[in-house]
Amino acid sequence: MKKIQIIIMLVMVAVLTLGQEGCESGENGKNGDKVNTFIGGTTGLNIQYAEGAPPEEIFDNKQWTFDVEVKLKNVGEADISSEDVVVKLTGLNPLDFGKTESDFVKDGINEDIPATKKDFEGNIIDSPDVFVTFSGLTYQSALPGNQKLQVRADVCYKYQTQAVAFYCVREDVLSVDKDAVCQITGEKVMFNSGGPIQVTAFSEQPSGSDKIRYLFTIKHQGTGRYYLPSSKCPAGRVAENKIHFKIETDEDLTCNGLIDGTGTEGDILLNNGERVIQCVQNTGVKTDYEDTLNVILTYDYKQYFDQELLVKKSI
Repeated sequence: MKKIQIIIMLVMVAVLTLGQEGCESGENGKNGDKVNTFIGGTTGLNIQYAEGAPPEEIFDNKQWTFDVEVKLKNVGEADISSEDVVVKLTGLNPLDFGKTESDFVKDGINEDIPATKKDFEGNIIDSPDVFVTFSGLTYQSALPGNQKLQVRADVCYKYQTQAVAFYCVREDVLSVDKDAVCQITGEKVMFNSGGPIQVTAFSEQPSGSDKIRYLFTIKHQGTGRYYLPSSKCPAGRVAENKIHFKIETDEDLTCNGLIDGTGTEGDILLNNGERVIQCVQNTGVKTDYEDTLNVILTYDYKQYFDQELLVKKSI
């Protein structure tokens, strides 16, 4: 009798489990069939120093010559052109190390920094490390005692995030038929390529009988600072907190809040790292369908990496 009771309980557990899985599949059915071709993530460049460059400690009075070697690895999904990278050493007075200010700035580097990729089988192909070297630094003066300095590498680079939004178009925009091929109202599926600025949400709603309104929430998700593309992260606030927004679509679409652009492309200002962009599409179609909008966010991005350097008094 106990064996029968145990078997019945196991059967009931199995049925409940399958039922739950079926509900989850049904609830997410229209999202589950979307294929994300991106790796994702909120980082563009990973910045470090090569081992021993700079060293942890040196001696003063021209007793020690060393290099600073900045290691750049592109863990996001946008290629970086060599001409769109600026690497600057800060935290050190160039004159103290026998250099000029221009010696501590490299506007453009020797090679491109390719993106991390996903191949057609879903395998991740890592980006190779790229090194930027500041060579031949020597502390010039004799110190009265040991001194700690901060060696910082500021890196500015042009980057891009691509987002794919799945949207619905209906012949009858105001219809709420449950058996329709798709529904206009509500949150929609959104995929982003790896990068520090993302489209974190996308929703759709009717706007009259022949228009659809799209809402894109754009957020800064990284730890650095962002600027207008190709501005090279200048000092001051003119270019900071601004990015370039573009929608690639064949639809009759117009977006608001775009500076110096068209209905689907222009600069935007993020307030406290966030902005909601509204776009309106004229419909007038004779069929229902689901399609994608490609959103391209382009910007210059500034990050840094620093390490303590101990300058010892030589005997």
